[in-house]
Amino acid sequence: MSEEATHSHEEKGLLKNHKKTKKSKLSFPKIKMKSQTNHKKKQEEVNAALASQEKPDLSKAEAEEDAPISNEEEEAVFSPEVVEDEEPNGETAENEIIALKEKITELEDRYVRSAAEFENFKKRAAQELKTRLKFAAQPLVQDLITGMDNLERAIEQAKNHKDEPLSELLLGIEMVQKQFYEALEKNHVERSVPVGEPFTPNLHEAMGILETDEVEPDHIAQVYQAGYQLHDRVIRPAMVQIAKKKN
Repeated sequence: MSEEATHSHEEKGLLKNHKKTKKSKLSFPKIKMKSQTNHKKKQEEVNAALASQEKPDLSKAEAEEDAPISNEEEEAVFSPEVVEDEEPNGETAENEIIALKEKITELEDRYVRSAAEFENFKKRAAQELKTRLKFAAQPLVQDLITGMDNLERAIEQAKNHKDEPLSELLLGIEMVQKQFYEALEKNHVERSVPVGEPFTPNLHEAMGILETDEVEPDHIAQVYQAGYQLHDRVIRPAMVQIAKKKN
């Protein structure tokens, strides 16, 4: 074989090897692209499956709504049982009305009672205030009558002495005593010396019994100490002796 033929044969071998290498290099990206395409299709299928699960089937619901109502369903809607169910509700409302009326009656009764009690309280308070004002002078009267008793005793002692200068002084003291009596009388204080009057336990305090025919039995024969009354209240009962008929 000549040298040119050998050289041509070598060139053909190199060219063939180059084509094989080139073909092998181009086939690898095609395999890679194909795998990427398959992965993308699988992802789309998964997304489509998820979308079909999440999306409600509205067509079925709309079909059920548009479907005509059957006779059985219509009878169930307009059944007389619904009318019967209204009766217990009416009875319940009537019972509630009756209960409310009873509650109103009870509250009205309580109001009337409270108003009456409050009116009675006002009357009692007004009466107590009136009583306190009426007998407000009682402590003062009790203190004065003790001094009046001592003044009466001094006058009685002075009358037993026959002395002209003393008699003139006694006359002045009696005038002062009279003024005290008048002042007490103006303030509704009544002085009581019940000689000859029937004995009354509420007004008189018995100190003993005196046998005498001058005074009727069970009447007051002698007064030791005068009694005093403020309005209708006894400040101090009169100390007396009760008459008894002589044997």
